[in-house]
Amino acid sequence: MKLFAAFLLLFSLAMRPASAQELPRRPYVGIGLQGINDSLQRRYKLPNKNGIFVRDVRAQSSAQAAGLKPHDIIVQVDARELGPEVGPFVSLLKQYRTGDKSTFTVLRDGKKIRKQVVFTAFPQEKSPLYDAQYSSVQVGGNQLRTIITKPKGTKQQKFPMVLFIQGVGCFSVDNPLTPTETTNRIIDSLSRHGYATMRVDKTGMGDSKGIPCLESDFQTEANGYKAGLVAIRKLAFVDQQNIFITGFSIGGIMAPLVAEGQPVKGVVVYGTASRNFIEYALQNKRNQAQLQQLPYDSITNLMKTYAAALHLLLTEKQTPAQVLAKYPSAKPLISFPQHYTYMQQWQEVNLAAAWKKLNTHVLALRGEADYISYNEDHQLLVDIVNREHPGQATFQTLPNVDHGFAKVKTQQESMRLADAANPERNFDFMNVILRWLDSQRQVQG
Repeated sequence: MKLFAAFLLLFSLAMRPASAQELPRRPYVGIGLQGINDSLQRRYKLPNKNGIFVRDVRAQSSAQAAGLKPHDIIVQVDARELGPEVGPFVSLLKQYRTGDKSTFTVLRDGKKIRKQVVFTAFPQEKSPLYDAQYSSVQVGGNQLRTIITKPKGTKQQKFPMVLFIQGVGCFSVDNPLTPTETTNRIIDSLSRHGYATMRVDKTGMGDSKGIPCLESDFQTEANGYKAGLVAIRKLAFVDQQNIFITGFSIGGIMAPLVAEGQPVKGVVVYGTASRNFIEYALQNKRNQAQLQQLPYDSITNLMKTYAAALHLLLTEKQTPAQVLAKYPSAKPLISFPQHYTYMQQWQEVNLAAAWKKLNTHVLALRGEADYISYNEDHQLLVDIVNREHPGQATFQTLPNVDHGFAKVKTQQESMRLADAANPERNFDFMNVILRWLDSQRQVQG
C-alpha cells in the first residue's frame, strides 16, 4: 500500500478523544487532495503555491454537501491560511469530529468564496448478505472499532464466527465505500456461506482512537485482536463451538498468539511466517534482490549490510538512528511499514512455542506466485502442530495467486505488477478456505 502518492485521497479523519462508552463514526470529508505544483500554478495563474488543490469530491461527503467542486483551491480553513503542503492541512483537519463546523475559503475561477463545511459521519457498511454492527473494544488507552457481521436471510439462531486478522501496515478494514476492496470481498464470501465475522481496526485507524498506528507495536496490536476474541464470546448469536481465526500475512503470525488461552475450532493462515523476523527477513531480502536481477556480488554486499543492521536493531535493540550512524546506507533496509519496536517484538516472540501450544486444526495456505512469504514457514508451522497433535495441520499451495491475491503465475510477474493500481484478483483461495471451514464445523442440532 502506498501511503503517499501524487495526491492524497482524504476519505476520513482520525478521531480526537471521545466518550469511552461510545465510539462515534469518524468524519467523512471526501476530497482528493494535491499540493500546488508548477503546472497548477501556471494553469490557474496563482501568485504562489500556497493552498490545496481539490482533485475530486466524493459522493455523500461533507465536501459535496458544502458545495466544494473539483479544481477548487482551498486557501484557508477558518482563520488559518494554508501553506503549500498537504500534510499540515490533513493534520489541521484532524482536530474536527463528526458534527463540527468549519469555514473553507476557496479560489474558484479566480475569485475567493467561502463554504461552510459540516463534518458528517462516515457511512456505515450495508450489504444484502449481512447486517453490520459497529461496536468497540478497550485495550489499555486505545478504543478500537470492531465491525461484526451477521448473515441475512436465514432463520438460523447460531452462526459460526470468523475473526479476521489483517496484515502489516497502517490502513483501515472499515471501507464501506469500496465494496470490491479485498477485505470486503472476503467478508462477502464468508457471509454468503453462513459465517458471522469480526474485524478489529488498528489503533488510530478508521474510527479507532488511541496512539497513532505508526507508533504502535506488535504486542499492542495483538492485544486488540485478543480483545476482539473475548468480545465474540459474549455474542448471543455466535455458535461458541465453531469460532475460527483467519490470519493473512502478519495476521498469520499473530493468530496462534491471539488464540492462546482462548480455544478456537480452527485457524487459517495465508502468506505468513513462522520463523523469527531476522531469519525471515534475510531470506526475503535475498529472494527479492534476485528477482530484481541485481548483480550477485552486489547482493552479497547488500546482505552483509542488512544482516549487520538487523542484528543491531533487533538483537541489540538499538534505535534506527543508532543503526544508521554506523551503517548510513542501511536506511532503506530498516524502513518498515510500522514502528521499529513492532519488528523488535516480532523478533522476540517464540512462534514455535505458540504453535506448539495450539491444540486445534490448522490450514496453512500460500500462493505460488507470492514473493513475500515462503513454503518453509508454512511447512514449519504445520510440522510443529502435527508433532504435538498428529494430523491436525495441513499445508497447501495455490496456483496463479500472489501475496495480495493478484491473479499471476510467477513471482516475477507479481513483482512487475506490484505498483499496478488495480490488478485482476484471484479469489479461488476463498473456495479453499470455505471448504476447509465447513469440514471443521460441528453440526448444530
